[in-house]
Amino acid sequence: MKRRGWIGLALVGILAFFALMTTIVVAGAIWPGEAKLTAPLFCSDDKPDAFVVVDRSNPEPGETVYNFSLYCMGERGQTEEIGWLPPNLVLTLGHALLILALVGGLVLLLRRRPRRRPPVADHVVDGT
Repeated sequence: MKRRGWIGLALVGILAFFALMTTIVVAGAIWPGEAKLTAPLFCSDDKPDAFVVVDRSNPEPGETVYNFSLYCMGERGQTEEIGWLPPNLVLTLGHALLILALVGGLVLLLRRRPRRRPPVADHVVDGT
């Protein structure tokens, strides 16, 4: 594989890592309800109301486990469990696109800045 291929693969890996970490931090710790943003992709028309359920359990003393799941609910209370993986894959892709847009915007902004060039001497000084 050529050097450019390895560099591209490394950049994709770095992007995937940061997008996944952003999803874990935001959707798991800061705002679990972010998964509701994916509801239009997963909830049918007869179950349009989405909500995220966070289950907390203690399987062993001193250990706490949290489970997140997206549910879609209809008018009469009927629910459909979407789960954790599909919404989080979509959120990870969305975070990756957001990171790409931010980095791309920053690169474009830096390229448009005028570059400072060293001053050019008006005359040549001779050593004689």
